Amino acid sequence: MGERDFSRGYGLGSRIRAARKALGLRQADLSALTGFPTSHISDIEREAITPTIPTLRKLGEALKRPMGYFLQENDHGPRSLGMVIHRTSIGGQAAERFAQLVEAKTGGDLRLRIYHCSTLGSAWEQIEALIEGAIHMYIDEPLSLEPYAELAGPVFLPYFFHDREHYYRFLRSELFEQHIYQPLLERGLRLLNPASNWECGSFEVLFAKEPVFRPQDLVGRKFRSYPSRAATALRQALGATPVVVEWTQCDQAFEQGLIDTLLVPAAYFRSMQIHQLARYATLLDYGYTLNLTIAVSEYEYLRLAPDIQNALIEAACEAGEYCTELSRAQTTLDLKQLFEQNGIPVIQPDRETWSSLPPRSAISVWQG
Repeated sequence: MGERDFSRGYGLGSRIRAARKALGLRQADLSALTGFPTSHISDIEREAITPTIPTLRKLGEALKRPMGYFLQENDHGPRSLGMVIHRTSIGGQAAERFAQLVEAKTGGDLRLRIYHCSTLGSAWEQIEALIEGAIHMYIDEPLSLEPYAELAGPVFLPYFFHDREHYYRFLRSELFEQHIYQPLLERGLRLLNPASNWECGSFEVLFAKEPVFRPQDLVGRKFRSYPSRAATALRQALGATPVVVEWTQCDQAFEQGLIDTLLVPAAYFRSMQIHQLARYATLLDYGYTLNLTIAVSEYEYLRLAPDIQNALIEAACEAGEYCTELSRAQTTLDLKQLFEQNGIPVIQPDRETWSSLPPRSAISVWQG
C-alpha cells in the first residue's frame, strides 16, 4: 500500500500518533494493548513502514478509531450540516457563525455546507441520515431526539424545569448522561455540545386564532404538535386536539385551518412570519427555553483528527456564546414589535397559572 496525502498534512503514521496521544497513551502502552513491539509502532508512526490492513484493524480497536480514520483521503469537500430552523432565525444565524468558526479554526480543512429549514427532510429524516452517515451534523432543540432517547420526550416539555439553572443542572447530570447522551452515542449520534450554551430566549409565544388566557382555553383547539408521544400526550391532557405538522408546513397549516394554535420559541417566531396569520399571542415565560444542540455522526467524528475534533468543540462553544448574546438582545425586541409593528395583542398571563399545569399530567398519559 503506497503513501497517501491526508488532510492537514496527516499521513497514516501521523494519524496513529495523534489518536494515541489523544488517549494519553505512550508507545509502550499501545504496544501492550496490541501486542506489537514498541519499535514496530515507532516505525509505523514515523512512516518508515506501512502497516497492513490487519495491523490497522488492531490499532483501531486499541485507539477506538474506525478504519476510515486511518485511510481517509485528502478531502477538502464541505461536510453537510442540516437543520429544520430558518436561516434568518437566531438559531440559523448562530449556525452560520458556527460554520465560519469551524473553517477558521481548522485553517479551511473542515468546512460546513449548511442546509437550512428542512432542505434535507424532516427532523426525523435528517437524524436517520445522520446515523447512516449520509449527513454529518445536525442542529436542533433536543426534543427532536426523543425517538432515539425516550427520556428526551417528557423532560423537554414546557415548564418541566423550574428555571434555566435547573435545566442546566439536568444537562450536566448523570441522569442525562445515562438516559440521553449514552443511548444516542450507541445509536451513532454524538452530542458535540451536550451541556449546550446555545440559549434561545426565556419564553415561547402561543399564537392562536382566538385568545388564550388560561390552559382551559385550549380545550377543543387544533394544537400543532411535533411527532412525539410526550408532546401529543401533553396536548391531549390539555383537552386540545394534537395535529402533527412539520415545522416548515406550519404557516400553510395555520392558513388552511388545519391548526388554530401554535407554540413557537422566542428565537423563531419573527423568522416564521406566523404573526401575519394569527390574531392573538400569549406569552409563556418559563425562564428558559431549550438550547440548541449539535449532533454529529459518530462515525464521521471518529474519522477526524484530534485537533479537528477539538476545533469543532471550541467552535460550538463560541457559537453558543454568540447565539446567547443574540437571543438576549433580539427576542425581547421581537416581542415588543409584535404589537407595535404588527398589531398583535400579546396576552401576558400570570406565570403560576401555566406553570402549575406541569407536564406530569402528560407524562401519566405518555406512560400509559
